[in-house]
Amino acid sequence: MGLLSKLLGSKAEKEMKDLFKGLSNEAKKNENRPEDNGNAYGQNYQNTQEAPASASGPSGFSWGPAMPAEENQYNYGGSYIDYFREIFNSNFSEYRIEQVQEGTTTIFTFYSGDRVALKVELLSKNTGRYGIRKECAEKNIPYLRYYYNYEGWWNTKRYVIERTSKALGK
Repeated sequence: MGLLSKLLGSKAEKEMKDLFKGLSNEAKKNENRPEDNGNAYGQNYQNTQEAPASASGPSGFSWGPAMPAEENQYNYGGSYIDYFREIFNSNFSEYRIEQVQEGTTTIFTFYSGDRVALKVELLSKNTGRYGIRKECAEKNIPYLRYYYNYEGWWNTKRYVIERTSKALGK
């Protein structure tokens, strides 16, 4: 009989062991992902193949309490960064696209020749970053941001393609 079972009983000991095992497994899944400043929603649902429990309430094109059946950043087989990179490269191949990582933020810059055609930031909903958005506004460069951990915002493939196309003037 272990110390926990002596103190709490064998049922409580088993529950504690199961809890620690679950936490350990979750930590292993998140080892190679960019930090998310402790946002549990982004960390728990990123890269999972199953939809979260369905909740009641309205849903829209790429938002709502229930995960849409369409491919989105949470049911994609890789990281959210890989998801956006794949969409951008496969749907906007006429642009040269460069990617830069700044802390927890990923920045994609679309070039048409030598001209910057669009800047896209993948941000945490907790970010306080506004520098690139301000710079783009001053230089009249189209700008988008997609939040990778905003509860109920799924960033479906169709949504990302349509929104990015519109920003590029397509």
